[in-house]
Amino acid sequence: MNSVFLNKAALAIVMSVGVAWLSYVVSDVVVPHTAPAKPAFSLPGLENVPIKPYLAQASVSRGAELARQICASCHAFKPGALDGVGPNLAGVAGRTIASVAPYSYSEALKSLKEHSWTDQNLSDWLTAPARFAPGTRMSLMGIPVVTQRADIIAYLHTLTASLPAGKNSE
Repeated sequence: MNSVFLNKAALAIVMSVGVAWLSYVVSDVVVPHTAPAKPAFSLPGLENVPIKPYLAQASVSRGAELARQICASCHAFKPGALDGVGPNLAGVAGRTIASVAPYSYSEALKSLKEHSWTDQNLSDWLTAPARFAPGTRMSLMGIPVVTQRADIIAYLHTLTASLPAGKNSE
């Protein structure tokens, strides 16, 4: 190969990297990295609402079906079952957040270890996981229908041997 060609190719690569870096620096100065003080819009149905009134009419069978449709691709529901992409949900109602070993929780959930999965926390989590624990790895966008969340929570109570259904609504 001709050394002039190699020099031109090397110079083109170095200059391309330099221009890309300079563009990044200039754009970083021109466009600041700030979050808006107030969200531009809010999706309907994704507000945190008290779940306790909805649990009185919750259906365990509808909750089981919803859990199979929405959660089963990532979570197991039987005690002793291996974790999937997400942790096993058997006994989740009432237990401490991010407390099932050996599952590797995100830092977002580990920071909530002093809290437990109360009915309200479960509802807020199912409403918008990324808002409940910013930085979570859970990909669910949220369940906007409050009655569906109540049904799922009622079902999760049936997976808890130590707590009777409805006793964890604080």
